[in-house]
Amino acid sequence: MSVDTRATGRRLDTYHRTQVGDIVVLIDHDLARLPVEVTVMKSGLLSRGIGVHVDGVDGAPCPINLVR
Repeated sequence: MSVDTRATGRRLDTYHRTQVGDIVVLIDHDLARLPVEVTVMKSGLLSRGIGVHVDGVDGAPCPINLVR
C-alpha cells in the first residue's frame, strides 16, 4: 500500500476507486481479493495526513504484514 498524490498522466484504470470524504482511494485488485478489512482515516497534524489500518475479516489473523 502506498500514497501517491502525483497521479496525473499515470495509468490508474486497473484500480478500484472509492471515495472517502474528499479523498479518492485507489485499491489494487490483488488487495481487494484478500480477506482483509482496510480502514482509511485522516491523521497527523491538523488531520492533513492519511492513516491506514488493516485487519483480518471478523477477527481472523491478517494475511499480510504492513512494513513501515
